[in-house]
Amino acid sequence: MRVPSAVVDLARACQAAGGRAWLVGGCVRDDLLGLPLKDVDIEVHGLPAPALEAVLRGLGKVNQVGRSFGVYKLTVGRHTLDVSLPRRDSNVGPGHRGIRVEGDPEMGVVEAARRRDLTINAMLEDPLTGEVADPFGGRADLEARLLRAVDAATFLEDPLRALRVVQFAGRFGFQADPELIALCRRAPLDELPAERVWGELEKLLLRSPRPSVGLRVARQAQVLRRVLPEVDACPAGAVDAAVDRAALERDQAGPAPRPLALMLGALLHGLDPAAAQAALDRLQVHTLARYPLRERVLGVVGAWPQVAAPATDTTLRSLAETHPLDLLCRLAWAASGEPDARAALARAQVLGIAEQPLPLLLQGRDLRDLGARPGPLMGRILAEIRRAQVEGRVGTMEQALDLARQLLARPDA
Repeated sequence: MRVPSAVVDLARACQAAGGRAWLVGGCVRDDLLGLPLKDVDIEVHGLPAPALEAVLRGLGKVNQVGRSFGVYKLTVGRHTLDVSLPRRDSNVGPGHRGIRVEGDPEMGVVEAARRRDLTINAMLEDPLTGEVADPFGGRADLEARLLRAVDAATFLEDPLRALRVVQFAGRFGFQADPELIALCRRAPLDELPAERVWGELEKLLLRSPRPSVGLRVARQAQVLRRVLPEVDACPAGAVDAAVDRAALERDQAGPAPRPLALMLGALLHGLDPAAAQAALDRLQVHTLARYPLRERVLGVVGAWPQVAAPATDTTLRSLAETHPLDLLCRLAWAASGEPDARAALARAQVLGIAEQPLPLLLQGRDLRDLGARPGPLMGRILAEIRRAQVEGRVGTMEQALDLARQLLARPDA
C-alpha cells in the first residue's frame, strides 16, 4: 500500500518506542479492492496512552479527540492522521450512544479486529512490512464479494451497523451473508437518532454505482420498512430503476448538494406530497450548506411527470418559475427513463432557463417612468407582463414596454 510518508514516520517512531502501528479498517479494505486511498486510520498496539501521546507530540500537532479511550488526530504538514489505541466496546445503554469505549493497548490483534463490524473491515496492515493480519477471513470475503459479520454475539451492540451493511452493499455491489441479514432484522433501529440514519442513507445514495443493490439488502433485512416505510411501500422495481438511473446523472447534476437532491428525489419519486414530506420529516432533512434540500426535493418530486411527457416551451418557462429545470428534468429521466425528459433538458438549456427563470424584462421603476403609481395596479401590470413573457408573447424590453403602455391605457387602469 502506498501511504503518506507521515504514516511511515509514525510507524517507525512507535516501533522505536516498543509498539507497533497498524493501518486498519477501510483503508486496508479499499487498498485490496484497488480503490484510491482516502482516510487513513492507524491503530497502535503495545504502547500505553501516555507513551503514545509522547510519540505523537514528537511528530506533529496532536488533537485529543477522545483521550479517555485513546483516540487522537495527528497533523503533520498537510496530512491529518486518525490514531488510536485498540479499543474495547461494551454496551451500557440503548442505542448508538450507549456504548462505552476503553483503550487497551495489550488486547492483541485478534481481539482488536473482533470489535469491527464486518470481516472486510477487520483487516490490519503493517505500513513498514506490508504484512496483512486477517484473523476473520476478510480477504476471502472480498474475493467472494460477501458481507459477513465478524462476531454475531457483538454485532448488534451498535444498531447503526445494520445501516452500514446496506450502504456497503450498495457501494461495493456485495451480497450479504444470510446470517448477517438475520442479524440486521433484529437491530433496534428505533434507538438511532435521525441524523445517524440519514448519514448512512446519504452514503448509499452518493457513493453507490448501483444504489439498488443496497436497497435490495435493506428490504431483505427489513431495514427499509423501519427507516423509510413510505419508500418500502412503493414498487421495488420502479424505485430501484430510478435510483440507478439517477446515479448515472450524479456527476452532471452540478456542485454539492445538488447530486444529493437528485438522488433523494429519485428515491422518493413515487410518493405523493404528503408521504414525501413524512419521509423527509423522519430523516430530519432540511437545509444543507445553505442549499434548500428539502424544498427542492419536495418541489421536483411533485412536478417531474410534467417533463416526462412532451413539454412545450411555455410549460418549461412556467416550471422554471418555481423549479430548477436541470434538476427537474434529470429526475424525470431517472424516474421514467423517457427520452422526452432528456429533450426537455436540452430545450431548457437552449432557452437559457435550465438553471434559473427567465430574467425580468420590467420592474416597478420602469412602470413609474411610464407614469404608473405604486399600488395594486402596478403589481397587476407586472404580473401580466411576466405571464406574457412566460407564454412567449413578449421577449424583449421594448415589447414589454409596449404591452405596459397598452395596459396603462385601458379604461379600467
